[in-house]
Amino acid sequence: MIAPRALRVSLLAFSAVAALVASSCGGAAAPAAATAAPTVAPTVAAAPAMVYTPANSVPQPFVWAKAPAAYPAGLEIMVIEGDTSKPVPFTLRFRFPDGYALPPHQHPIDEHVTVIQGTFLVGMGTSGNRETAVEMPTGSFILIPALTKHYVFAKGVTITQVHGIGPSGIAYNNPADDPRK
Repeated sequence: MIAPRALRVSLLAFSAVAALVASSCGGAAAPAAATAAPTVAPTVAAAPAMVYTPANSVPQPFVWAKAPAAYPAGLEIMVIEGDTSKPVPFTLRFRFPDGYALPPHQHPIDEHVTVIQGTFLVGMGTSGNRETAVEMPTGSFILIPALTKHYVFAKGVTITQVHGIGPSGIAYNNPADDPRK
């Protein structure tokens, strides 16, 4: 009966190590009573997000700007890297106000979209119908192939990160939707 004795020794060693770890971490070897008040961790302000690329020699704070005239009013943009007008990789962030709508449009390149905050609603085609758009919550990823007609809405303040390889642009399905005209 060597196996049961070895098992007992292993369990005893495990129990001793567990008690040592719990006591050294300020815990107790026995579970806390169910009536104990929960411990609340102090709130620590998060450091502001920064961007650090070969284009800048030190980390820089993110800076939002009004989106170009090609987009309906209210949208903000942040260029993280690259230039969408050149054949180079680019990364952008867009901040959509709650209820923002971007009518049916297309881009000449594949568009890689990650939802950073909020809910991004995207629909494929030209209907522009919110009811047929798919809700993409925070953390979602969408790949929209080049020349695919699509439309978007924002539910709550929504931030997306878009990356691709330029040159890019936006062409509206209905010329009347183009704010540049």
